[in-house]
Formats: sequence, structure tokens, C-alpha cells
Amino acid sequence: MSPYGFFRWLPAAAFAVTIAGCVSGNRQSALPTSDGLPASLPRTAQHVYVLEFDAAKAVLEYPITNGIPASTPDRSITGLTGPNAIAFDSSGELYILDGRTVKEFAVGASGNAKPLRTIDVPVPYNIGSLAVDSTGYLYVGQTGQVFVYAPGASGHAKPVAKIKPIGYPAGLEIGSGDRLFALGNTQKMHPTLTFEMHVTVFSAPPAPKQTRTFCSGWLPNHGIDYGIALDDGSAFTTHPYFINSSPHGEIDVYPSGDGTCPAKPAAVITTTGPSLLEPVYLALNGSYLYVYDLDYGNGGVVFTLRTSGDLQTPLDVLYVRNKQPHNVQGIGIGP
Repeated sequence: MSPYGFFRWLPAAAFAVTIAGCVSGNRQSALPTSDGLPASLPRTAQHVYVLEFDAAKAVLEYPITNGIPASTPDRSITGLTGPNAIAFDSSGELYILDGRTVKEFAVGASGNAKPLRTIDVPVPYNIGSLAVDSTGYLYVGQTGQVFVYAPGASGHAKPVAKIKPIGYPAGLEIGSGDRLFALGNTQKMHPTLTFEMHVTVFSAPPAPKQTRTFCSGWLPNHGIDYGIALDDGSAFTTHPYFINSSPHGEIDVYPSGDGTCPAKPAAVITTTGPSLLEPVYLALNGSYLYVYDLDYGNGGVVFTLRTSGDLQTPLDVLYVRNKQPHNVQGIGIGP
């Protein structure tokens, strides 16, 4: 895929709308394996959820066995208009940003299910991001800011807070103590266009305040960080970039308690057979890491990796829609 094809997916310069194997023994990360999950995620993850944005406009749910997702979904949620962000609350209920509306679905919902409630987001449609904390506060990242809604909010509810992280809020995650981690990117000409990744950390609602931030150095070759996921002590981010117009990708791992700029990753995860090229979305399930790479399979594939091990061979490669053309806007882990 060309650099243009990649950046129309990501909020880059103009923040546009838009195999079996095992861990390699060649190099080992100093980062310990952790089976911890953020408090906002269900502890009984049984499916990989894939948001398909094209003609299907559905949430595809692939059952997980021993960490590996099945090749076909066993259920799906249909009747959507444009799903582009996903989150789960502590009970496993599913939240989808569908166009300009957040829809909450019951655990196990399938087919043309009726949402338990909806919340209208009063901003123009754009690339979005979602998170739900352990007490039910909902975070919606849209157009450069994050709207915070109270538990039980519905309809045209007014946000209890509006917060602005550094950079476009391309990824949201809840850490311990219901702290929000908002990943964003900034840009400058130096002398060509370069980007810098920032993670802004906010205290718990109802009045979240910025408490600290950590960021990378300036990223060359049109590099940009996009997805974010947390486990006990680590923040995982996707990092695709282009070298002489050829895509290359990696997962960067930072200490989630960091507060330095620029910070260097504690570990860098790459793969071989196949290699990460354009990783965008990711999700954690214990010691398993699921990464959506949009370069493969006529629209993207889901790699199953380990959370530790610098150089890995993917444990599995899930081809969405059996390699037919598709357009994915997010993945998640849930019941």
C-alpha cells in the first residue's frame, strides 16, 4: 500500500476524515510478560472484535481458543451506519462509535440488535476513539478533543467535561485508578514533515485533570503512532512508517508510568514471516497481543503476537473476510 493509502486512514498531516509459529529465540525483550488487564476491560475475553466499515458495516466477532482467534466469526452485530471506534465496560458490555452516535450493546448481542442506549456526539464526523472506565464514565475522542460523559448518559446528554490532550486523540485507554491515557501525534517541518507521539495522562472524572505526559522523539520517514493498549506497567503503541515509500512497522513499548520527553521505548516488537508493515489497531488479552495490519489480505489482517519478545513469528494471521476487499476501523477484545 502506498503512503497515501496509509495516511488516508490516519489523522496525519491534516488529521483527515477518513502461519503458525512461536516467539523467536534470537532476541528477548527485557520487558517481563504480564497477564494484567486494565480495570476497564472484561476479564473473560472470549472474542476478537473487528469493526468493518465498508459495505457490511458490522462488528465481526471471532471466538478465541488458547489465545488464537478462529478464522471465521461466530456472531456479528449488523444494522450499523459507520462503526469507527470500540470499547468495553467492566461488565463486558460493548460500546461502538457509529458515525456520530455512541451505541451501547448488551453482552453477547448479535444480528440487528437494539442498543441499550445511545449518545449523540455533537461534533462533525471524523476518526474517533472510545474508552469506558470502571465506574461507567465514557470518553469519546473526536476532532482534537475528548468528551467525557457521565454514567447512564443518553440521547443529547451534555458532557461533564471536555479535555484536550496533546495531539489528535487517535487512541484512548483506561489505566489503574481510572486514569485516562490519550495517545496523540503532533507534527512539524524539520526540514521535511515529521511527527512526535505523545501520551497525555488525566486523573479520574468527574473533573479529569492532566497529571503528566510522555512522548517520543521526532519520528522520521512519516512515522506515526496510532493505537494504544495497557497492561501492568507497560503501554503498547503501533508505529508504522515509510522508508523510501516502502512500509515498515513495529510495536513500541513504553513504561506506562513514564513522564519524560523525549522517551525511548523500553522494547520494540517486530515480526518475521510475515513482517509488520502497517500496524494500526491493537488490543491486549493477557499475554497475547492482537495487531491489525492494513497492508495484507486486501484490506488488512490481525496478527496474534506475544506481549514479550523483540523479534517474533506471529502465532496466527487472521484474514478478515477471507481476503475479500474490506475496510476495518478498529479492533477490541471482549466476551
